[in-house]
Amino acid sequence: MHLRNSGWGAYWFFTRQYNLGMLLISGNGVPQDAQEGAFWLEKAADQDMKMAQYFFAVTCLQEGVDGDEAKAARYMKSAAESGIPDAQYAHGMMLLAREDFDWAAHWLNQAAQSGDGRAQYQIARMFLYGTGLEPDEATAAQWASAAANSGLKEAQYLMGTMLLAGQGVDQNMEWAAHWFEQAALQGHADAQYNLGLMLESGDGVTEDKEKAAYWLEKAAEQGDDEAARTSVEVREGAR
Repeated sequence: MHLRNSGWGAYWFFTRQYNLGMLLISGNGVPQDAQEGAFWLEKAADQDMKMAQYFFAVTCLQEGVDGDEAKAARYMKSAAESGIPDAQYAHGMMLLAREDFDWAAHWLNQAAQSGDGRAQYQIARMFLYGTGLEPDEATAAQWASAAANSGLKEAQYLMGTMLLAGQGVDQNMEWAAHWFEQAALQGHADAQYNLGLMLESGDGVTEDKEKAAYWLEKAAEQGDDEAARTSVEVREGAR
């Protein structure tokens, strides 16, 4: 008697391969071994499990992992085509690095539409600087705002600079200071420097020399020599 196979047995087998691969990569409950993890993820990926394809590609492209990079790139594209936003973003960034701007914009836009702040930030930059897209400051500002609201410090800094200069939006010093502060709190050195200058001069915020020196010193701690010199001047009352 031959019983029909629903396919569920094979599915659960591939799922176990995927789960084992993820455990090995994370080191959760087992010794961490990215190479062995990639091996098991590839087994599941070869059976068209899309999440396995994505994580196999990510793992193979890591430094120190010996893997088939061409196969990883194919699987990243396959995962992107299945609608996984992280894969769409990663595939878009790979294409951007190759200067395939049309397809990079396509995949980054797909991820951005799904709410991926990193993709929204990259699309904003592409519109702002005309990288593979027609320059459009207003559209750039819309995407930068979305990315900034997602919490991405690079986007918060970008939004601050656009508000400061009136690029794609009306100039607004108060909101520029707001976004610089949000990025500064996450350790963005340029945002810390700009916020320090605004606090020192009182542009968009209440003048506060003590806070100005604090943020300038934070930027200086990250190697910003200009911030270091300016912080000393503020502390000494020379500004």
